[in-house]
Amino acid sequence: MAISLTHKDTRKATKPLPRYSGAKSASIGSRFSNFGRVVKPGELIFFTSHLSLMLEIDTPLDKALRAIESQTSNTRFKKIIQTMILDIEEGKQLSDALRKHPRVFNKMFVSMVNAGESGGFLTDILGRIVEMQEKRQALVTQVKSALTYPAFLSILGVSVLVFVMVSVLPKFTAFFAGKESILPSTTRLLMKGSDSLKGYWWLYIISVIGIAIGFKVFKESRHGKALIDKFIISSPIISRLSTKIYTTEMLRLLGNLIESSVPLLDALEVTRGSISNKYFRDFIDQIIKHVEQGGKLSQTFATCPFIMDSVKQTVTTGEEAGKLSKAMLLLTSFYEVEVDQDLKKLSTLLEPAALIVMGGVVGLIVASIILPMFKLAHAVG
Repeated sequence: MAISLTHKDTRKATKPLPRYSGAKSASIGSRFSNFGRVVKPGELIFFTSHLSLMLEIDTPLDKALRAIESQTSNTRFKKIIQTMILDIEEGKQLSDALRKHPRVFNKMFVSMVNAGESGGFLTDILGRIVEMQEKRQALVTQVKSALTYPAFLSILGVSVLVFVMVSVLPKFTAFFAGKESILPSTTRLLMKGSDSLKGYWWLYIISVIGIAIGFKVFKESRHGKALIDKFIISSPIISRLSTKIYTTEMLRLLGNLIESSVPLLDALEVTRGSISNKYFRDFIDQIIKHVEQGGKLSQTFATCPFIMDSVKQTVTTGEEAGKLSKAMLLLTSFYEVEVDQDLKKLSTLLEPAALIVMGGVVGLIVASIILPMFKLAHAVG
């Protein structure tokens, strides 16, 4: 039996919804538990925004899901939606159908949908989820943009240096033979490095692979992740920016959950599961314990060493005024602008640094090969 579920939103008008961005969107990193394939951000945003739109025009939920399923090109995602349709036709709530696929729809998504179903404002909730997804993806894109060009130049510089040592420098070995005493130290060093690479290239490859695997194991270990998380929020270079990013993400999730009528303790639990940094998760654990004992959320914020003073003051004011979610969302908007500005500043600093690395490689090659050649040719002449 088909269930007709419309959930007309009477509180707020839904914001204009984005169009499906297609297969060119970056990977969101979530994998299906049953199918093991990545769900792209564009596919998830497409699903959420179009579901909100179709419910807004009073389309029955099962028909809305069928329409979305027919427009979805990802065959794995189609199977997930088909499973959800069967659940809806059996009389289950949308949140129950979503809950069966935690690797696709996380706890935040399910909790907000459940609150929207209970309160009768599901379309508004779905529109809010779309906005959160778009902002998170925009942040990921900003970080990638800030790091891509400097990383490319640095890798190019190292690659050029290895190419010179393996392919170019050996051709000058005969010319430099017997004259090592008058060659610059950089030239002698590169010649030794060239001989080492030619003779033990396989050992270098094994070493690089071993280091990569070792770092991956270390990063995924409990101790390693704790050290990396500590470095991220305490390093003098990136701590301020990373703290703003984590704080913004935490406030956005918590503010939207509370605004969606999710109970405070449940909202804190969901937010904790969505934050990757161990020290922010520990901070949320402290809030949960304090609130369970009857304390105020703002009291724990006030004692946290890595939370900005403006956040502490605004959260305290918002809680006292009974407008905690509004205060958190205002803080989110403010720090989103600051994060954007900080990422642009970081990019302007990293690009010259990468150019200096590239220039250093070129200078090393000139000083180690070209200049000694002229010097020796002049001595012979």
